Amino acid sequence: MKYSSYDEIEGIRRQLKEVGYQNWIQSDLFTWQWWLLLIAAIFPWITWGYLIKRENRLQVFAFAMLMGIISCVLDIIGTAMLWWEYPTKLIFTTPPLFPADLTVIPVMFSLAYYYGKTWTRYILYIIIVSFLFSYVIEPLFIWIDIYEQNKLPHWLSFFGFTLVSLVVRWILERMLLMRK
Repeated sequence: MKYSSYDEIEGIRRQLKEVGYQNWIQSDLFTWQWWLLLIAAIFPWITWGYLIKRENRLQVFAFAMLMGIISCVLDIIGTAMLWWEYPTKLIFTTPPLFPADLTVIPVMFSLAYYYGKTWTRYILYIIIVSFLFSYVIEPLFIWIDIYEQNKLPHWLSFFGFTLVSLVVRWILERMLLMRK
């Protein structure tokens, strides 16, 4: 069996980038789904700015960014492994679903973090938000052709959202304790 060389793989990646770009220009850019993704990339942060008190913004923003970084990494892994994909994109490059990874997910979970002062209340809020993402938003995005599931069931998505948000809060609290 002959394995592909690095140069051959790079050539295929260049072709894929060009085909992906052309598809984005012809099929995604300025469609109603594209406009929805653009609004989803901007509006949640505006809302976040109104809902989070100024004195708490740095800590809540740190939580949001940890969620965003982890979301981006997991999204890149998931799309590379073909577990899910995005037929419609805001930007044709990675991260594949920029509005969700760096806006909707961090904002929603950081609001749960902000309003869930105790662990009990926080767990309740993240279960609600995880449920909404896994069983409402994902199916809606499938229906409007923004998201496509290949191998990831909704219950696993729910478990992932819940676990990641628990770990992020735990890490942030440890970091804040070390800071004091």
